Amino acid sequence: MDVSGSCLCGKVTINLTGVAKEITVCHCSLCQKFHGGPMFALAPCAEDQMALQGAKWLRRYDSSEWAQRGFCSQCGSSLFFYLKETHTYFFAAGLFGNLPEAVLTEEIYTKDQPQFYHFAEPTTRWEKLQNP
Repeated sequence: MDVSGSCLCGKVTINLTGVAKEITVCHCSLCQKFHGGPMFALAPCAEDQMALQGAKWLRRYDSSEWAQRGFCSQCGSSLFFYLKETHTYFFAAGLFGNLPEAVLTEEIYTKDQPQFYHFAEPTTRWEKLQNP
């Protein structure tokens, strides 16, 4: 998929090319705090698949030794999860509006999923992150 999106205020815009259509939901406690619920993430993206404008508004938070979370300093929108070692981005699907080709395929950290919600789509469910 080729998709374009932005943060809430529009200061940070993102254009991605060649992103797989699979959406992963992360239920970990950090995603729940950062996104106010589970993170619906686009398939992983390499730096050469993305064009980002408004970098002066972009902030990164080291949420662990191995990952960062990106957000807009103007409006606070949660933008991405970034794996430092592989230089891989997982952008929040909500930034890109309607994604008619996207398919919810996988859920991770299901052991942390609150009891008050469940998805109707059939997904592969992992209690924790699986190594590729």
